[in-house]
Amino acid sequence: MSLKSERRGIHVDQSELLCKKGCGYYGNPAWQGFCSKCWREEYHKARQKQIQEDWELAERLQREEEEAFASSQSGPGAQSLTFSKFEEKKTNEKTRKVTTVKKFFSASSRVGSKKEIQEAKAPSPSINRQASIETDRVSKEFIEFLKTFHKTGQEIYKQTKMFLETMHYKRDLSIEEQSECTQDFYQNVAERMQTRGKVPSERVEKIMDQIEKYIMTRLYKYVFCPETTDDEKKDLAIQKRIRALHWVTPQMLCVPVNEEISEVSDMVVKAITDIIEMDSKRVPRDKLACITKCSKHIFNAIKITKNEPASADDFLPTLIYIVLKGNPPRLQSNIQYITRFCNPSRLMAGEDGYYFTNLVMLCCGFH
Repeated sequence: MSLKSERRGIHVDQSELLCKKGCGYYGNPAWQGFCSKCWREEYHKARQKQIQEDWELAERLQREEEEAFASSQSGPGAQSLTFSKFEEKKTNEKTRKVTTVKKFFSASSRVGSKKEIQEAKAPSPSINRQASIETDRVSKEFIEFLKTFHKTGQEIYKQTKMFLETMHYKRDLSIEEQSECTQDFYQNVAERMQTRGKVPSERVEKIMDQIEKYIMTRLYKYVFCPETTDDEKKDLAIQKRIRALHWVTPQMLCVPVNEEISEVSDMVVKAITDIIEMDSKRVPRDKLACITKCSKHIFNAIKITKNEPASADDFLPTLIYIVLKGNPPRLQSNIQYITRFCNPSRLMAGEDGYYFTNLVMLCCGFH
């Protein structure tokens, strides 16, 4: 039976990859099916609504306490024991209910103690030295890159340094809140360059790539697979699931590649190498580039086998086969890291976004 006439065992409608709001960009399960832009809009709406509700509740509780106090003062003698209990109950409820408000308005100003920072898990000396060398190299490259932009470059460097200093004091926030801060920074810098600096969009994209490289090289050890998440637990579950599927063959998945062809076999090896190499990168864009290179090798392997361009229905089962064969380390952590800290424009459109969205869907299938 020819590959053309085989019935595909795996099929994904391309519309399933898109944002459920219908904006045309790629969605992501981590954003509840929205693209980054729509998700942030929904998130801010929900957050503002919650803040408003909490303030209204706090004001209502305050009024009730004042009324109760005024009522108690109208009677003879001091406050009754009943009122004291009532006041204590209301105060406790108010304190509990307005926690969200306090978090939003004061969390960013909290400074972690030296003891808390020192208690963070420290990497080995050799890893520290290697990270320090890479950080120094990236810093020098970033400064040299910005020199060509003169005054605009100076302003960008100043904003970036301020952001890193701010993030240093936000390590006690959840990883989602740290991600939100980073995405806000990306958006604000890009908008400022376009509106105030009148920087062309293609140049803005190049600058944003360098900004991401600089800040995420510095933040990587704090925000990749943090202990406050279940990323590591999911990594282990996915690896165990993949090992349990060792018996799955390319024929079962209807994979349209013939590894008996030496060139195709080489492409498969390169694809596996790329997806495994993703874990060694520190910058989200570099991890994303590994996924893109892996996917291009897959398309080339299919094209050589079929002697015609590959389709989307050919790609997904072959990607599944590559992941099963390679069992890449910390797959969930790498996907989450890219989702949380990559420049969102790369995930929302283009070939990077398409390949990444397919990998995310595949990863969700292993849970």
